[in-house]
Amino acid sequence: MAVSEEYLAYIQEMLEGVGLLECTRLFGGVLFKVDGVQLGVILDEELYFTVTDTALQKCFAEEDSVQFTYDRKDRSQPVIIKKWWKVPERYLDDTVLLQQLAQKVLAQENTA
Repeated sequence: MAVSEEYLAYIQEMLEGVGLLECTRLFGGVLFKVDGVQLGVILDEELYFTVTDTALQKCFAEEDSVQFTYDRKDRSQPVIIKKWWKVPERYLDDTVLLQQLAQKVLAQENTA
């Protein structure tokens, strides 16, 4: 689950205008917080946002986003982290769109 320095730098640059971005290494990935609020994670070179609001989760699902999953030896089914939703590709090519999506995520986190 390592994150390359190039991908991390790219995501940091894309999110630059969202607020004070904090990055912490986590289980081979990177955890993002903006102004102390968890925004998401990078795992396996994929960006996931922390989405707890059901309406926003529905919007992610409608864009064919998936929740983060991983396999465990002691379980027959993958473990699903229900609050981590993969950021759809179209946002990763457009700084403005990604920042707008990040703002929506941060707004729902502040009210949750």
